Formats: sequence, C-alpha cells, structure tokens
Amino acid sequence: MLNASLVDIPRPFIDSISSLVESLGVACLALEHPLRANTYALITDQQQRGLGLIRDQPINESTIHNIVGQCSRIPNAHSIVLVSVRTVSPIQHGDVDMLHHCAMVTNNAGLQLLDWVVIGRGGLYCPRSIAGMPDPWSTASAFL
Repeated sequence: MLNASLVDIPRPFIDSISSLVESLGVACLALEHPLRANTYALITDQQQRGLGLIRDQPINESTIHNIVGQCSRIPNAHSIVLVSVRTVSPIQHGDVDMLHHCAMVTNNAGLQLLDWVVIGRGGLYCPRSIAGMPDPWSTASAFL
C-alpha cells in the first residue's frame, strides 16, 4: 500500500488525490517538526483535486465545526481528509465516536468525510479500521 514517493504528490487544482498515500503526502508537507498536536484538513473538489489545507487544534467536537466553517469559504469544496497529529499513542479511546461525529457534521454541511488518519508516537492508523468502515481508497469500495 505505501509504495509512493514524493514525486507522486498531486499538484493542487490539477491532479486527483486517489490514495491514502497521496493524501498523506500532501498533508505531511505542512506538518510542524517537532510534531505538535494538531489537526489538518485536506479539502478536495468533486474530482478529488486538492483545493486547500487547513491546520486547526487537536480534533474534538468543536474543532470539526471550525474546520467545516473554514471549508464553507472554499468554492467547490466537496470532501475532506482529516489528518490528526498526536504526540502520544495514535489510538485513543473515543476515536470511533469522534469519527462518527465528524462524519455527521461534515455530511450535515454538504461535505464528505473521505478519511481520517491519526499520526502519533509509534505510527499511524485510520479510526475507520476499528469502526469496521470500508476503505474509501480501494477500487472495490467505489462500486458498493
């Protein structure tokens, strides 16, 4: 799965973002070093071309509202990929509930939460894997 290189990073407004690796490639360009607890939102249009990248506070119930509010100012915003950075273990109790909350808030605003990736000490993971949700990047799930 992780077989892309930096030359594979999609260009904003031009190239579609068609994989988790590509979305991480774009978002990771904005990461602060050393890592700080933040949430990044990669905004895409209907063809999944990058339109913007927002940095906000660590994800919580109000952060997602702030992100959706900022997305509403971007013309043609269709979907978002959230990338949360934690300075501790990436997996936390309550991530599945937060995933469902974020999906509901974005859906109510007319946006699609394409994916949520959490980067933390020791690695990264997608809360959807614990929630039992399908991989939005697989070709098979596009036909479901």
